[in-house]
Amino acid sequence: MNDSTHKQFPQLVGDVAEVLSAPADASGSIWKLEPHTRGLDCNIISIAPGEEIRRHEGPDLDVVIVVLDGSGVLETEADAISLSDGSLVWLPKLSVRRFVAGENGLRYFSVHTRKRGLQIGRPPARD
Repeated sequence: MNDSTHKQFPQLVGDVAEVLSAPADASGSIWKLEPHTRGLDCNIISIAPGEEIRRHEGPDLDVVIVVLDGSGVLETEADAISLSDGSLVWLPKLSVRRFVAGENGLRYFSVHTRKRGLQIGRPPARD
């Protein structure tokens, strides 16, 4: 098999201006990285004005977010962090967080290493 059959090349995967041209009243993932063979998960999350992502423990991996539009508050176990256009935030693995959107909503870009899918197989032998 030729190595070039598995090689990937840089490609344009989206347009932030186009994604953000949609009304800010939607909630959830409004864009995600599509190529299936990748090492990263990326998406744009939208939280409608006054809504929230409830308090939860994050995944077992670090996440970086960049606020693209709107404002809000990130509540952590230690502090409340004000978010606005351009805020760049590191969310350490397993950190507790709650996002609350401001009056104009909140949209942010999120990136982290790709989560492993479920593995089907035999459990390890026990002693």
